[in-house]
Amino acid sequence: MARIIPNENTWIGFTTAAITDLAAPTAAQVAAAVNLTGFCISLNASARGNTVPTPSFDSLFETSTAGTSAATFDADFYRDDEDDTAWDTLPRGTRGTFFIARYGGSGTDNIPQAGDNIEAWEVMVTSRTMANMSSNTVLTFTASCAVNVEPAEDAVVA
Repeated sequence: MARIIPNENTWIGFTTAAITDLAAPTAAQVAAAVNLTGFCISLNASARGNTVPTPSFDSLFETSTAGTSAATFDADFYRDDEDDTAWDTLPRGTRGTFFIARYGGSGTDNIPQAGDNIEAWEVMVTSRTMANMSSNTVLTFTASCAVNVEPAEDAVVA
């Protein structure tokens, strides 16, 4: 099993176009997304299940059962004084879908093609916060998003 880093292996795109099937977005929908890969520093798109305690008086062991699930989506991006694509694409209140190909796609520059595995996260940008400015550091910002639809973590490009 090969272990890889995300650098030069990942592709990240964002679209405000409606995606009717998150589990199978079309290659055209993915190709039309704004490519944010070169601006992205870090990405935390993750879902987590909750458990609900189910204790009873006949045992000191407290059992639990599956509860609801929730997701978080935060990403850090570079600012750019000539081509500020990520900042311009993700203002607060923007609704859209992030496409993430963690192992890249089979197309040019890792863009996902038909048959490639991706993740599709429908979100609303809740904040776009500049990082602290300090001497000798690059300007960056964090986009935090509400995940308002269950993400398709095992999507395949149609």
